[in-house]
Amino acid sequence: MFAGEGSAERTNKRFHFLCQGQPFNRLSTAFDSPSLYGRDPVERLDIFGKVCESGVSISTIEEMERLFKGFDLCSANTSVSKTINGNYWWHLAAFFNIAIRQQVAKFVEENGRQPSDEERADIKAITLSTVRGTVQADQLKESMGQNTLVFNLDTALKMMGDVAEYYVDNNIRNHYFVSISGYHIAEAGANPITQAALTLSNGLTYVELFRSRGLDADKFLRNFSWFFSNGMDPEYSVIGRVARRIWAIAMRDVYGVGKRGQQLKYHIQSSGRSLHAQEFTWNDYRTTLQALYALQDNANSLHTNSRDEAFGTPTEETVRDSVAIQLILAREYGWLKNENPLQGSFMVEWLTDDVEQQILQIFDEMNSRGGVLGSLEVNYQRNRIQDESMLYEHMKHDGSLPIIGVNTFIDPDANMLSADHADKFDIEVTRSDEAEKKSVIERNTAFKETNAVAAEAGLARLKEAARNGENLFAVLMDIVEFCSVGQVTEALFEVGGKFRRNM
Repeated sequence: MFAGEGSAERTNKRFHFLCQGQPFNRLSTAFDSPSLYGRDPVERLDIFGKVCESGVSISTIEEMERLFKGFDLCSANTSVSKTINGNYWWHLAAFFNIAIRQQVAKFVEENGRQPSDEERADIKAITLSTVRGTVQADQLKESMGQNTLVFNLDTALKMMGDVAEYYVDNNIRNHYFVSISGYHIAEAGANPITQAALTLSNGLTYVELFRSRGLDADKFLRNFSWFFSNGMDPEYSVIGRVARRIWAIAMRDVYGVGKRGQQLKYHIQSSGRSLHAQEFTWNDYRTTLQALYALQDNANSLHTNSRDEAFGTPTEETVRDSVAIQLILAREYGWLKNENPLQGSFMVEWLTDDVEQQILQIFDEMNSRGGVLGSLEVNYQRNRIQDESMLYEHMKHDGSLPIIGVNTFIDPDANMLSADHADKFDIEVTRSDEAEKKSVIERNTAFKETNAVAAEAGLARLKEAARNGENLFAVLMDIVEFCSVGQVTEALFEVGGKFRRNM
C-alpha cells in the first residue's frame, strides 16, 4: 500500500495499520516535496509549507530508522518500495544502512557483544544480498515527464551508474535499483504507444550507460523493473506483450544476454488521468476495465486507483473498494483462471504487431536526433507528450472522445459547483499541523549540530570523490550516518551542478 504523510512516526503507524493481519509486509513510501528534492526541512518560506505534506519527511538516517521501526527489513516477507527519483541515492543509502543496523542489533542481542570488524563486514554483505524492495530512480523519465530532476543530467546518470556498479560489486540481488517508468509519461499526456516507446528507449539507454562502465549486462539487468500506466485505449491491452517482445529481442540479438536479462518484469497502475470528478463513483468501472487489461496482459503486479483520487487523497472506504476490484477479478472471475487468455485472438495479435511497428518508428525518429539524450536536447520527447496531451484535451472538450458523465450522458440536475453542494460535502482533509512540522525541523537541526564535525569531513570526502570520478554511492553509504539529505545535495551541487532545462 502506498502511504506517507507527516512525520516518520505517523507514517510508521500507518504502515503497521496497513500490514495488520497480512501475511506479507509490502510497504510503498511516499515522500514529501523537500525530501524528493533533497532539501532539509527548514522554516524557509518556499520549504516550510511543504514539510510533512503529501508524503513523509525523511532527511536524516534517524528519521529513516523511525519510519521502519518494528519491521525487519531483511525478512523474506518484507519488501519496501521507495517512490523517489531526483535525489534517491541518499534515501537508498540510508535505507540500506538501517537494514544493516537492524542486523547488527540482532547480533548484539544474540551474542551479548559488538561484532568484530570482520563480523560486521559479513553482516553488511548478507544484509545487502537479502534486503528486498525497489527504488524508482528513473532520471530520464524525470527529464521528460515528472520533473523532479535535481542535478544536471550528466551527474544524475553518473550516479545511476555508480549505484548499478555498487549493486553488482556487492551482490545486491533482491532489490531493484531502478523502476523504469512510463506511468508519469502517460499521466503527463502521452498516448499508450508513446508511453511504451519512450520508456523502452530509456531502458535501452540505461543498458548502454552501464555497459559503457564495463558492467556485465547479465548481472545488472536482474535489478531492472518496469512501471506502466493502463488507460482505456485498446492499445493498453497489449502494452505488456509488445514491451516484452521488443526487450527480449534487443537483449538477445543486440547484447547477447541470458534468459533472465531478456525478461521484462513490469507493474501496472490504473490511469489517474482517466479519473474524473464528475460522476466520480463511475471511476471504479473505468478502473475495473483497466485492471482487466493488465491481468489479461500478464502484468507482474497491479495497483488500482481509488475513485475519489480525481480530487483528493482517497478515504479508507474507497481504498477498500479499489482493492476489491483486484480481489474479485483474481478470485471470482473465471476468465483469468487461464494464463494469457487472449493469446491468439485476431484483435490482440493484430494490435501487438501494429503497436510494435509504431514504437519502432518512434525509435527511428529518436535515433535520427542522436538517440534518447540527443532527442532530449531538442525537447523531442516533451514536445511529443505535450502535443498528445493537447489533442486529448481538445477531443475531451469537443466531445469527439466520449467520456460518460463528463462530456456525454451528463446528468442535467448535477451542479458540482453550487454553494449548497459545497456545504454538504462532508470529508475529512488530512494535513500536517505546525507543531509536527517544527518537531521535524528541530530534530533535523539537532542531528546536524551533533554530527557537525563528522559531516564536514564526510562532505569533503564526497566532493573529492566526485572530482576524481570515484563511485559516489560507495562514499554515500559511509557518510549517510552523519550527513543529512540537504547537506549531501548542497555538496553535490558544488561539484555536479543543478538541473537546468534546455529551452
